Amino acid sequence: MVRVKICGLQSERDVEISVAAGADAVGFIFAESPRQVSVSRAQQLSLRVPPFVTCVGVFARNSQALIASAIAQCRLDVLQFSGGEEAAFCGSFGKPTIVATFVGARAWPSPPTDLAAARAIATMVDATNGERYGGTGNAVPLDVAAHMRTMSSLPFVLAGGLRPDSVARAIAQVRPWAVDVCSGVERDGRKDSTLVLNFIRAARAATKENDDAGSR
Repeated sequence: MVRVKICGLQSERDVEISVAAGADAVGFIFAESPRQVSVSRAQQLSLRVPPFVTCVGVFARNSQALIASAIAQCRLDVLQFSGGEEAAFCGSFGKPTIVATFVGARAWPSPPTDLAAARAIATMVDATNGERYGGTGNAVPLDVAAHMRTMSSLPFVLAGGLRPDSVARAIAQVRPWAVDVCSGVERDGRKDSTLVLNFIRAARAATKENDDAGSR
């Protein structure tokens, strides 16, 4: 089953609608972003997430002190690094990590020694607009993502420009371990309950279709 992460949560309502719709993971962004949350805010929100939904802290070029503070004060099960951080830095916090890359940003795939040093449990491809790391609404070309997935030695997460009406096709073509959505389930910059639900339903349906096709 393809897992779904709803990223960029900022309010109690964001948490409630994501959990109610069946999200496998939720993301709190500490990096500079329109969806950035403070450590104290993320602490409050993470306490509202049920224990079997994974809480991901998203960082990009944040200071060691801020990351350590977020880990100490919030429930963060996994750390996501999207700013090209060094592997040893990613792994220095003692948490499993998701290592994100951007098309054309750096060599792919990461060497196994780097992934081990980063404590990586998954790799991710996302889109950038040259200024922001993720959450841009820009899509990763699916043929590129599919090729990257075949080269990844770890579970592969697809992000970047996914929407309820496009996630099924992306899953069928790329066959990722998980999909990550942020702006694609928002209206006026806020998470929309209908879009979140439709996104997760579309991802689940696409997973079932792929599983059924594989069994024939």
